[in-house]
Amino acid sequence: MNGASLHPTVRILRGEDAAMPLPAGEPFDPESLGLDDECGDTLTVERYFRECRIDAMLIMHRGRIVYERYLGEMQPNRLHSLFSSTKSLIGTLIAVLAHDGVLDLNATAATYVPELAHSALGSATLQQLLDMRANFRFGEQMHLGDRVQVDFHQALGVLGRPADYDGPDGAYALLKSAKPAGEHGIGPFRYDNGSTETLGWVARRATGRPLAQLLGERFWEPLGAQQDADLTLDCRKSEWAAAGMSTNLRDLARFGDMMRLDGTWQGRQIVPRAVVSDIRRGGDRAAYAASGSTFKRPGGSYRNQWWVHHDRYDSFSGNGHFGQCLWIAPKGETVIARFASDPQPTGTFEALHRRVGYAVIDALQAR
Repeated sequence: MNGASLHPTVRILRGEDAAMPLPAGEPFDPESLGLDDECGDTLTVERYFRECRIDAMLIMHRGRIVYERYLGEMQPNRLHSLFSSTKSLIGTLIAVLAHDGVLDLNATAATYVPELAHSALGSATLQQLLDMRANFRFGEQMHLGDRVQVDFHQALGVLGRPADYDGPDGAYALLKSAKPAGEHGIGPFRYDNGSTETLGWVARRATGRPLAQLLGERFWEPLGAQQDADLTLDCRKSEWAAAGMSTNLRDLARFGDMMRLDGTWQGRQIVPRAVVSDIRRGGDRAAYAASGSTFKRPGGSYRNQWWVHHDRYDSFSGNGHFGQCLWIAPKGETVIARFASDPQPTGTFEALHRRVGYAVIDALQAR
């Protein structure tokens, strides 16, 4: 599931310093969970991995790897697409730039990208885009959060176009074509790739630097990442902010454990503590509950491109199509990083993933 094998990419560099090791902890055996499926039959780890098409999973507890497994062609040094889990890294980057005074989250997107002045996206504030509270549409239909956004992916050239295609060519052309669909910030939470793609354009314009460079300098280098990551380019060679990042599992877990520790890693403050605290507080829960696309993660909210669960472990996650997940549980002292190739992109197995995740955290806390 590495986007680099299908589309052109640009590198997110890890820098020249030696990688910071991830220490090993007391091994954890998921078979000890004793879960049953909906029919009352035993749900073994092998069955869970097989049915959900898990490619790899890594569990960290108290900063140490307690479980790591790769299946099929996956290996520790192989990159795997994050799909929409990319959004959470982009959202964190935007929040960091705002904390540093580079961006104003109350300013509109058109403030930074004048080309969006006549687009419905241009009048949305950066915070509304971060929280998926911008109301717009591409073409005649608004996007439903549990569906593959065909018009978006065709415009970027990452999904095949019909022979008579005459739509926007590239992400920027698509964003400029956005039409109004109500007042921003009003109504239910509405998940749409266009919000994240707009934030990526804003970050590039405000800093004058590519997203890949920003992600490398802000995250991958200070984390002491194990290897370079990739960011997919669209058909016009623009970086795909909404779903284009590929990385190895250990580096994804590094990022997750840093966020678990309020933005610190190996004694260094990489993400400001205030940024992580803001994410953990969550977004508008009423707007989230009013959305028909949140059945997969009930009772939560959405803040700065993260799914916030409002659970006993204060957990939040970055989730992507086909089963990708970075689940961070600060009060459970646990991070779960998962790659998958679920053929059902709409989250058919999300409820099962959540059951397994909570069972893992409960078991680790009981040690």
